Amino acid sequence: MHVFSIGDTNFEVDVAKSRVSLEARADGMREINIKVEADDDVFMRLTEDDDAPWSWALYPPSFSLQGLLVAGPDAAPVQMLAIDADNPQCESALYMMEYRDVADLRLVELSAQRLAVTGKVDFFGKSLPFAIDMPLTR
Repeated sequence: MHVFSIGDTNFEVDVAKSRVSLEARADGMREINIKVEADDDVFMRLTEDDDAPWSWALYPPSFSLQGLLVAGPDAAPVQMLAIDADNPQCESALYMMEYRDVADLRLVELSAQRLAVTGKVDFFGKSLPFAIDMPLTR
């Protein structure tokens, strides 16, 4: 499964362009950095019609999460972690023609096999759910 959905639209994930790192730090914490890119070909198909809901966009969406610190052993999966928007060490955004803040962000799973993230993002005053679900190989 390679899901990068916003509302009812699945832009799919470009696994080759996406990056996930989970690095051990000297203080015993682990730092998570995520960059997920939507698939260019899927985006082009979804936006080729001028009447398509996303036809106004020039580029596929991307999601980033930088500097999230978690405790635990190196190989332990991270599951069901709510990410506080006011966390000063952590930044997250969804980019689609401009940076858009995400709300209700949850790291559902980060393991050796899978990355799953959910949240909400504002588009023109409307809060839409978004989800990323992609396999990982490490």
